[in-house]
Amino acid sequence: MTSLQLKRGLATALLSALLAACGGGSSNSAGTTNTGANTAISSGGSAGQALVQVAPALQYPIPDGLWSAPSGATPATGNYIYLQSDNGDYIGSGRTLLYTNADSVITTSNNGLKINAAVQGNQSWNGGFLLPSAAGSLQAGYFQNLTRTPFADPAIGGVEWSGEGRGCNQIKGWVIIDKVELTGTAISALDLRFEQHCEGGAPALHGQIHWNKADTGGQTGGPQTIPANLWQAAVSAVPASGNYMYLESRPGDYVGAGKTYTYTQSNASLKLNTQTGFLGVNVTGDQNWTGSFKGMKDMSQLAVGYYPGLSRYPFNNPVLGGLDWSGDGRGCNNLNGWFAVDKISYSGATLTAVDLRFEQYCDGSTVPLRGQLHWVANDTTTPPGPQIPVPANLWKPADSFVPPAGNFIYLVSDSGDYIGGGRTQLLTPANTSFTSISNLTAAWRIGAGGWWGNFVGMNSLSQLKPGYYADLQRYPFHNPVRGGMDWSGNGRGCNKLTGWFVVDNVSYALGELTSIDLRFEQHCEGNVPAMRGMIHWAK
Repeated sequence: MTSLQLKRGLATALLSALLAACGGGSSNSAGTTNTGANTAISSGGSAGQALVQVAPALQYPIPDGLWSAPSGATPATGNYIYLQSDNGDYIGSGRTLLYTNADSVITTSNNGLKINAAVQGNQSWNGGFLLPSAAGSLQAGYFQNLTRTPFADPAIGGVEWSGEGRGCNQIKGWVIIDKVELTGTAISALDLRFEQHCEGGAPALHGQIHWNKADTGGQTGGPQTIPANLWQAAVSAVPASGNYMYLESRPGDYVGAGKTYTYTQSNASLKLNTQTGFLGVNVTGDQNWTGSFKGMKDMSQLAVGYYPGLSRYPFNNPVLGGLDWSGDGRGCNNLNGWFAVDKISYSGATLTAVDLRFEQYCDGSTVPLRGQLHWVANDTTTPPGPQIPVPANLWKPADSFVPPAGNFIYLVSDSGDYIGGGRTQLLTPANTSFTSISNLTAAWRIGAGGWWGNFVGMNSLSQLKPGYYADLQRYPFHNPVRGGMDWSGNGRGCNKLTGWFVVDNVSYALGELTSIDLRFEQHCEGNVPAMRGMIHWAK
């Protein structure tokens, strides 16, 4: 029996070689090429006859009838990844998706017998395809009974396609490599098909990859011409001069909370930063905001134009660019939108001026958040200092209060005020110790009787000055342009507060605060009852 099988095997091999020499036989020809040394088998011939180049039979023959992308579903030229998901397939969600160089970044790589493929577009995907160890090298062929790549038996091989937050725990599938070309040891061209079934289910995800390293066409060159009908802030809504960031939100917009905000260098800190093809905007004011504007992937600097079809940065399609505006504790999980650069200038790599506007829709909402930025590097506007003269109607102790000699802290708490508990206290060195931290920049800290007070001036000051510091928030989460304050202690403090303080007198020696007369008022959590105080301290 063994002899018969051997004879049959020899006869089959001889017949295959004869058919191959005549141009017939199996259609499964080798699809592996190494540009360093092309592999071919030459048939013998008499002198003067042309040599016939015969490709060897595939080690893993490709059967007819296995899935491939439908005719006309893929581009005739150029790189692409085509995905076709059955209804009930968890990974592809029953969708058909096509990615090309015009709308996505498609990459492949290889390491030993493993091929990796990735898509970064409006969705992001990753594929891993592992050939069986007996293959020895990357080659064309049909590889079946595969399991999930990272955990696959090396003797059998693996397949996995995942992305968009979805992946299989267990996989069964196959991979067909119709063609693979290597330059040295790196893939330079690939045609691959696959099928995978997730968690033992019948619905399949199919995919087809065509990739050639030499194909770099189809990428978007830069921004478009700005359409005439794009949103722009009303002239009356924005300052006539100086740097500003204007935000316009409508009820239903989560990020802007339906409010309108205007920030200038008089009421907020406006900081811009640039990277390759990127502009970042940071607004630190009564609210804190962060904006991100990313151009197309090959841009080194943003340019004048319209950037449409954007998703959330940094999870955006790199071919199109990205956008994100968030802050005040709110941001989008997903967004779509656009930005337009009306003017921009650089000195070398340094941004010197920009006019930009944007529109974003958060998590499928139909209500937009819009914004407009005007910024020039040479705007020298600085915040005003404390108000002089001090408003006459601000709180002072009642006329019946007689200040003691020496240092003191006099506290008056309204009924309903959480911090002071509705009490009145007079603290002096006779009944408690005082701790002063006096070497701070435009700030002072005082402690006594289990209480601590923090009083911080505008970030444009180097020392506290006499005057009225208004519209303050809780230190250290305050608007640095206005200053901040906080009075807390004895187990009680505000999460949020509004308030003011007045410096009636202050003196410094060698940069250190040596004496101060100060009044304050704070309201905790937006409540009406107030905590008020008067402080006299001298070193």
